[in-house]
Amino acid sequence: MKSIRTKITLCLILTVLIGLVASGVSSIIPNYNSTMSTVEQMMSETAVLAAGRVEQELMAYKNVVMDAGHIAQLSDPDVSLEEKQSLINERAAMHDFQRGNIIGMDGISIFDGKDYSDREYVQQAMQGNIYVSEPLISKITGELSIMVAAPLYAEETYGSTIVGVVYFVPKETFLNDIVSAIQIGENSRAYMINKSGDTIADITLETITVQNIETEAQSDPALQELAAIHANMREGKNGFGSYTSGEEKMFAAYAPVKDTDGWSIAVTAPQLNYLAATRDAMVINIAVIIIFILISIVVALVVASNISSPMKACVNRMKLLVEGDLETPMPEIASKDETGVLARSTTSLVEGLRIVISDIDYLLNEMANQNLNVHTEHEEVYVGSFQNILLSMRHMKEELGHAMRQVNHSAQEVALASDHLSASAQSLSQGTTQQASSVQELAARVSEISDQARSTASGALDVRSKTHQAGEEVSMCNQKMQNLVEAMDKIQTSSDEIEKILKTIDDIAFQTNILALNAAVEAARAGSAGKGFAVVAEEVRNLAGKSAEAAQNTSVLIANSTEAVHTGTEVAQSTADILFGVVNSIQSVVDSIDNIAAVSNEQSDAVGQVSEGINQIAVVVQSNSATAQQSAAASEELSAEAASLKQLVDQFTLAEE
Repeated sequence: MKSIRTKITLCLILTVLIGLVASGVSSIIPNYNSTMSTVEQMMSETAVLAAGRVEQELMAYKNVVMDAGHIAQLSDPDVSLEEKQSLINERAAMHDFQRGNIIGMDGISIFDGKDYSDREYVQQAMQGNIYVSEPLISKITGELSIMVAAPLYAEETYGSTIVGVVYFVPKETFLNDIVSAIQIGENSRAYMINKSGDTIADITLETITVQNIETEAQSDPALQELAAIHANMREGKNGFGSYTSGEEKMFAAYAPVKDTDGWSIAVTAPQLNYLAATRDAMVINIAVIIIFILISIVVALVVASNISSPMKACVNRMKLLVEGDLETPMPEIASKDETGVLARSTTSLVEGLRIVISDIDYLLNEMANQNLNVHTEHEEVYVGSFQNILLSMRHMKEELGHAMRQVNHSAQEVALASDHLSASAQSLSQGTTQQASSVQELAARVSEISDQARSTASGALDVRSKTHQAGEEVSMCNQKMQNLVEAMDKIQTSSDEIEKILKTIDDIAFQTNILALNAAVEAARAGSAGKGFAVVAEEVRNLAGKSAEAAQNTSVLIANSTEAVHTGTEVAQSTADILFGVVNSIQSVVDSIDNIAAVSNEQSDAVGQVSEGINQIAVVVQSNSATAQQSAAASEELSAEAASLKQLVDQFTLAEE
């Protein structure tokens, strides 16, 4: 049989232990569940945002390559390889690509002559698709590279005949740079896998294309949990899970990258980053429980000893009383409390024992039935030592009533405080909800501005291309005009030579005329013998006159032609000078439009970054709203618990103070 000391000790210890454990568990479990829900939501949203970031980067590269596929000079067979290579290099430098290439319909590069027909990105582009390859070994550099390929059209319009493939190679670490920038906490990381489960982006290049967790899990059971997550990623699912890496527990959230060939991105972080506070709370609660248990043991032992020692003496005396021994004196008890009074009143107690016991049963039964306003029905029997029992019962009833009033008061204060907290949390939730709406409207407006900036940049690029073409045509006109000026100079030179020849002919005619005159004189002197010679001389003189006249007329025509040629030369030279000025002006316009296009692209990129920052702010505001709503719900639960406690206390009938 257990002694009263043992019972008192066990009751006190169990009461304290149960209360402390219940309090600790009721605070730790909701805290843990709330933390897990918040972590899952935050990491899942982070994974979706990371996937969106990759999609934006890939779409930007695809747009650049698609624009290159519509450049007429790249598909024009009359344009030299040097000019095409220059255009490719210019595009690559403009958009921070490492290099570019053009593949013919036979799969052969027009620059290096290598066969690329076995590459999937070439095959996809020849089918009219804009395709981003997975990391592979380059045939040019032998290094790990990613290719962005698009069809090369015969004309600048979309949908015309495909005559080849144009592709560009971004920086080999551009995917790694994206995932390396994703940090949600200490020791967190992000990585990407393809539809086969191979790693295609990580914080280090050592795992790219050589790591496949699902394959490694077949020989390493420790990777089974992570392999299951990778299986969901390959299926294009969004999700959240946990796994063990070495000795450390990890969280993982994942999301598919849209418009890719089965790519998916995962964000991981140690569980300790988020559950450390919960763990510390558990440790503190356990420590507090242990400390209070030790204190309750000491207090219980002291209280039990103070109560049990005098009562043990009374029990021994009562045994003697039951045996009929009324002579043996009670041991002397120095206590002046109820136990001392009980010991000194044992003899008187026997006589009224039955009535007292019956009355005590009545009192205790009423109090057990939640009636603390009960009174004795036989106060007259409580004389002597029995009077102390009555006083003890009254004292117990009063202490219980006082305790119940304190519990009731505390429950009211808790209910009032929880109502205030719930109202504040509801107000905070409404404010954050309105803020989230405003941020979303701002994000939509910034998105519209970003689209307009991209449209402006695209228009500037079109104008630049057309202006380049106009400059080339004016340059050709200037060259033709220079050729005309040179031809006019040659005509002037020929006219001068002809004039010299005509002068010589005129001199010859003059000399011939003189000789004819001399011949006529000699024929006259000869008389009849010289008549025939005179006739010939006359004809020669007439012929010389006609030659001189013809030469004079021709000289006049040549002089007029020379003057006209000189005038034409001056006009042509003036026109050539004007065309040269036009060429210089058009070149200045081309340079200005190039600057406008570059500034437009920078503005488009800046607006995109602003849009991304506003989206991140929207996520934080939404998270704050959810936290405020959870706080309001917790406050309402606390208020309900306080009301329930007050209801239980109200079931007791208490005496008025």
